[in-house]
Amino acid sequence: MPDTNPLLQHWTLPPWPAIHAEHLLPAVNGIIADNRRIIAQIIASQTEHPGWDDLVLSIDEADARLEEVRSILETLSMVRSDDAIWLVESAKALLAINQYRSEKARNRPLYEAYRRLAQSSIACSFDESRNIALTRILRRFKQSGIELPTAQQQELARLNREIGGLEFAFLDNLERWAEAWSKRVDDIALLAGLSPAMKDRLALAAREAGHDGWLIRLDQNTCQHILKYAENRALREECCIAYMTRASDQGPLAGRFDNGPVLKKLLALRQQKARLLGHENAAQLSLAKNSAATTAWVSGFLQGQAAQLAPALAQDAEQLATFAQQCGIDRVQPWDEDFLAEQWRQQQFPCALENLRDYFPLEDTLRRLFLFCERMFGIRIVERSGGVHWHDDVRLLEVSEHEQVIGYIYLDPFHRDGAADFPGTSTLRNRRINAEGRPALPIALLYSNFTPATDTHPCRLEIDDLRVLFHEFGHCLQHVLTCSPHYSLSGIQQLGHEAAEFSGQLFEQWCLSREFVLWLGAHFQTGERLSAGRVDAALSATQSHSSRQQALLLMGAMIDFELHLSHGDGRSVEEVCNDVHRSLGHLHLPDDHRFANGFDYMVTQYDASVYAYVWSGVLAQEAFKRFSRDWVFNAKTGCEFRATFFAPGAGRPLLDAVEAFIGRPAAGLVDGEAGRVTSD
Repeated sequence: MPDTNPLLQHWTLPPWPAIHAEHLLPAVNGIIADNRRIIAQIIASQTEHPGWDDLVLSIDEADARLEEVRSILETLSMVRSDDAIWLVESAKALLAINQYRSEKARNRPLYEAYRRLAQSSIACSFDESRNIALTRILRRFKQSGIELPTAQQQELARLNREIGGLEFAFLDNLERWAEAWSKRVDDIALLAGLSPAMKDRLALAAREAGHDGWLIRLDQNTCQHILKYAENRALREECCIAYMTRASDQGPLAGRFDNGPVLKKLLALRQQKARLLGHENAAQLSLAKNSAATTAWVSGFLQGQAAQLAPALAQDAEQLATFAQQCGIDRVQPWDEDFLAEQWRQQQFPCALENLRDYFPLEDTLRRLFLFCERMFGIRIVERSGGVHWHDDVRLLEVSEHEQVIGYIYLDPFHRDGAADFPGTSTLRNRRINAEGRPALPIALLYSNFTPATDTHPCRLEIDDLRVLFHEFGHCLQHVLTCSPHYSLSGIQQLGHEAAEFSGQLFEQWCLSREFVLWLGAHFQTGERLSAGRVDAALSATQSHSSRQQALLLMGAMIDFELHLSHGDGRSVEEVCNDVHRSLGHLHLPDDHRFANGFDYMVTQYDASVYAYVWSGVLAQEAFKRFSRDWVFNAKTGCEFRATFFAPGAGRPLLDAVEAFIGRPAAGLVDGEAGRVTSD
């Protein structure tokens, strides 16, 4: 009798509504049992004379099937976070997946089969992409401790389990803190300066909580909006201190859900793991997985970026201090800076930013984004209606070329309680070609945290929102437009952090282009176009006093890297944070801030790699100069960009690709070969 479990059926797109908690563990256990049989058969038949199809492609298919179920499970968990049965069953399923992964990573006969294939005469005829794929597979086995003695393998497995548990605890503490902190507002005067859409959102939150008035919950978007626009200084202070002391021993919930002990133990375990695998520290281990850079190069790069930013930080701080006097503020505090910067922009560029978001309604912006990508990359993007998704807000985009579907993008645009408090891109399926020559089409998922539309206010985007949308869409296109046939090379998850972030950073550059914004913007009610003067003023205003945001990103990268590089030197997490903070001079934070306690990049596979955002941003600006020179709508340049960065999949060093695209060495961007960061 056929199994009716929807997760065990063949699907082009997941049958989202048909998947329930009782399907999870049986499906995962069934796939794991199948995979074990496949591995046993491969070891029995491929030990002496392994082949590409029978070894690599067979294991790729088995791995992909399990990974796709895991991605479905994690996607649905974001909308079923209040379903106790789902949470229990999904936790069991994830535990089984992780145990199987660990078991497979320690399978010595399977490792030997891959190694024998890589050393065989057959491999001499493999193309570059096959050899890269084999190299990666072998490297992952080694990083999993396959060549360690049995006792050390067991120790590594223990460390990995504890590290995974602590990473989960870190995120759980942040989520529980966010659920526990809220501020009820009964007088609308306290919300003066906030946009009507934000007030509507806070009113809706209050109604959902069962009372009148407005309710502030400190998700990232809400906090940033309050710090930028709220006229009430006490409200800004309260929200700033609460947000900067999340999950710590300080602030309004001091000692509750404290990530301090979690982070301390996590860093210690990562250091132990690194040394067990033959590295001096966790930063060195991370670089071995993600790039060819040395720890010295990364530290020097970040310090160089801090030195370059210092004059702008000092100038902006001096300017704001003078402006604050005009606003009746004697001493600028951290909760004043975003507000004062916005007021200064409005004074220096009158009306430039006023109601600017009315020219970027989400629906029209998406339509033009799709048209732009079609022109630049020779594709077609169509929204499929009538499909089944995991939430009513979710939309499905079908990407095709030459009238053939080549991939899909799910778009989930709005922030919801229980969902991630930050935008992001994940993947559901990598492109691959199986042994019979049949393709599996890639699927990407774009999550954003825009403020949902209300009955009176449609969703409209600020310039910063545009950058978020374009950044994540760049990731999605990179995933969908790859031509690589290899499962282990075709997904953005297979890219090193530098290469993965580059496409998003590059796409942001269009949102800062005068010509592009002129074309993109149209009033959501009248269709009126923005004038060139308005666009010039808006872009100038947006980019003025931006040093603080750049410094916060840089601070996160420096703290992340330093904590993993110098753990064990006697300094506490807070002391490292304070040292980095002091090195950035005019970046002001609350005295009792606990930056690292709320910095989720520490536990989302970016450990010691947040620097990649800064580095890829530098390279993206360099690459975009060619678009500025050739014309930002130049389809020929767009197709060359696609061929250089998207089509090949993982494998080519990012810096090499940038230099090939711009047609010259990237002078001044690197210091010798240590900075030649690869996509590995």
